[in-house]
Amino acid sequence: HGQLEGYCAKKMWLRALSAVAVGALAAHGGSDATPETPQNCARSDAALQLARDTVCVSLMDRSMCPPGSGNVSAQGDWPNQAVYYGTVLSLLADPATCLNTTTAAKTVQWLDETNVTTSAWWNTWYVFQVQYYDMPRMPGVRIESPATLGRKCWAFSYLTHIWSWLKPGLASAMARSPGLTLNSMVAAYDDAIPLTMGLCDKVLANCFVNASYDPSRNGTCPDVEAQFFVGFQWENGIRNNTLDFPFATYKQTPQFHNDAIFAVNTALNYII
Repeated sequence: HGQLEGYCAKKMWLRALSAVAVGALAAHGGSDATPETPQNCARSDAALQLARDTVCVSLMDRSMCPPGSGNVSAQGDWPNQAVYYGTVLSLLADPATCLNTTTAAKTVQWLDETNVTTSAWWNTWYVFQVQYYDMPRMPGVRIESPATLGRKCWAFSYLTHIWSWLKPGLASAMARSPGLTLNSMVAAYDDAIPLTMGLCDKVLANCFVNASYDPSRNGTCPDVEAQFFVGFQWENGIRNNTLDFPFATYKQTPQFHNDAIFAVNTALNYII
């Protein structure tokens, strides 16, 4: 009973967090700019600081976190980290956010640090997550299941999806804010998308075999391909089916996808 209550509480927390992030992203058309009064800028700064602290804490590198972020709770898995990061970017792209404050300037500076040796975020995206797709895997490195890789590839897909409107939104925000730049971050993001989405395509085509990539496999493994899809859909279902599946389906039929989505959504909403 206690475990069930804990699971329910965690699921409700994740959904509440996802609703906030998805709500922010749904407003990507931009809200009308509000006057930069001290009250409005204080609220804007508080939202930015919370979003940044959440990313920082989720990356488990508290030595790099701003003072006070220890009071923030966050999940440390890659899909949630991607959502948290998207929330920071969506706030910066929102015309209602004050960008003439110290908090905004520090957030932009933090985002524009893309060296993988000093940025926990870019080390996670460029190095830590990428290692799970080595073919073959390096000795001593954990081998993830197809379902887990599907969940990770949901995060890559999410970051790709939001970039289509965040990139121009951030460019507009920087254009109206002399002295602020996200040039390094934008360049790194542009590089990371094809790199990591390509890894998802390749590991799926290679049938998740822990061996060098062999094009002749070409997805000839329906069982593990199905596990990958279910993992992807698990993360998607938590977040109200935000994304379409962007990878090859091989011999998976629309009926299989519909059945898998129904099964996952039933598992996520098991109290009916």
